[in-house]
Amino acid sequence: MASIQLRNQLTATDRVIPTPDPFDAPGATTRAKDYILEVQLVNQPISIDLLRDVGTSNYDPYVQVFQVPKGSKGANVANTGFVVAEDDDSGGGGLNSKIAALTSQPGVDYVVRVTSPGFLTLPEPFTLQVSTPTGTVALKDPVTGATLDAQGNIIGGGPGDPLTGNLPVRRFFDKVAGGHFYTTDPTEKNDRLNNPVRYQSEGDEFIAPAAGNAKVQRFFNTASGTFFYTNKPGEIQFVRDNLPQFRADGEAFNSYSTAVSGAIPVFRFTNLARERENSQNITHFFTADPNQRRQVQGRSDFRDEGVAFYALPPA
Repeated sequence: MASIQLRNQLTATDRVIPTPDPFDAPGATTRAKDYILEVQLVNQPISIDLLRDVGTSNYDPYVQVFQVPKGSKGANVANTGFVVAEDDDSGGGGLNSKIAALTSQPGVDYVVRVTSPGFLTLPEPFTLQVSTPTGTVALKDPVTGATLDAQGNIIGGGPGDPLTGNLPVRRFFDKVAGGHFYTTDPTEKNDRLNNPVRYQSEGDEFIAPAAGNAKVQRFFNTASGTFFYTNKPGEIQFVRDNLPQFRADGEAFNSYSTAVSGAIPVFRFTNLARERENSQNITHFFTADPNQRRQVQGRSDFRDEGVAFYALPPA
């Protein structure tokens, strides 16, 4: 039997989504964490168990499984598929949810989504276990497609490895929205490289570290068409609670929360000109280049907000 067990936790930085549990109150929200599940062989029964820690009596996670095309990844990968299984409260003791009536299909992967009620005091730890009789199974990071270890961390590879290594973050200027877009996702890069009328590639700005200890969350500003990036839990919560024009767009890439050996700061500026047009047009610019930072510091239409997060220098 092939089996993998991953211990992780839902935190205040995880995305907020409408609750999938039909018994929750209308309009209720939940925290969610996604994992890509890759099963090597087809026509294999898949067993998915979710166990909560003893003593977490208020923690009541609900599990969904989405079927997605083989090789899919990205911050919103579950949106490319459809729900094939879900469960809540199957079993007693520490076992919260169990999915057993699932069979691997050709040409597909799965996204396992673990959620929690929004009223909980986070973080809440859990253990996710997946088994199949033969072949292999793997749980992967939804953004990069990189395999995860038993603690939910990306298994590091060599520099530039597109799946498991340090990932280059490409910067694009959106000529329509008037802001910059940052991504490690090959699909997102290709989409913009194939649309040069709207997007101008500005090269790799920095490297997202595989061993980073803080996920950078991405938000889409529906008023301005621009994106905001932060790894700070307080800022993430503030945006979710106070800025309704921002839509949570998932985890964009890894970063460091503090200056570690070999890391460089990524600086953040607010575009004051955009906010003068419309107070909801909150738009930011990020750069890891000290010379570019000094140039922007000299402009009256930008406010220097210091270090946004830490990353690795571009190759």
